[in-house]
Amino acid sequence: MNRGRSYYREQRKRAIHRKEELLRRIGGEELVHAWAHGTSGRFAKGKLHCSCWMCRKKSYDDPQLRDKRAAKDAADQLREIE
Repeated sequence: MNRGRSYYREQRKRAIHRKEELLRRIGGEELVHAWAHGTSGRFAKGKLHCSCWMCRKKSYDDPQLRDKRAAKDAADQLREIE
């Protein structure tokens, strides 16, 4: 499938806008300017976050819902005994 220039422009603009909004939610306009240095095209490629274990949050890092429920039930049973 051949795609025109307009498709790639829109995709680039979409990626830039998404990353700018993410930074605005985290740290405001100052953070956006700190990352972009006056050129929003810097957001077109790359990622904004670190992938180290301290920065990332994955769904499989948390216990499963059934394990959370089991822990809560065990805590409730301990409270009833006391």
